[in-house]
Amino acid sequence: MNFSNVEQLIFYDQKAQKALPMHMFSLFEQWRLAQRVPFLRQLGRQALLDFLNGLTEDDIGTLEVYFDEKIIVEKLNYSIVHNLTVPLNEFSICKALCEIEGFGYFSTWMDDNFLYITFWR
Repeated sequence: MNFSNVEQLIFYDQKAQKALPMHMFSLFEQWRLAQRVPFLRQLGRQALLDFLNGLTEDDIGTLEVYFDEKIIVEKLNYSIVHNLTVPLNEFSICKALCEIEGFGYFSTWMDDNFLYITFWR
């Protein structure tokens, strides 16, 4: 499940929505409002992203039971700033840095135990 198909799979399907926890109801309402009011389209897209990034393992399990299929969720990091705290050993730093994508700028500082890196777009 990703940004391209979550709308069709979940947001147009009332039964799928009812299977999920009530705290997600506001996201469905935001999306419905954005469908009715053209200048709120960005609110609808944000609701889709927030839904995908807010899914827990329990929610995914509920959706797997509902759809009777294995579901993999592609989450997006759409934040502007990302902070990273890495222990000071070569393997940890290399592993952590290899997982960062899409941030063109960074700042670093360290203490006796950790390297602190702030990334931004």
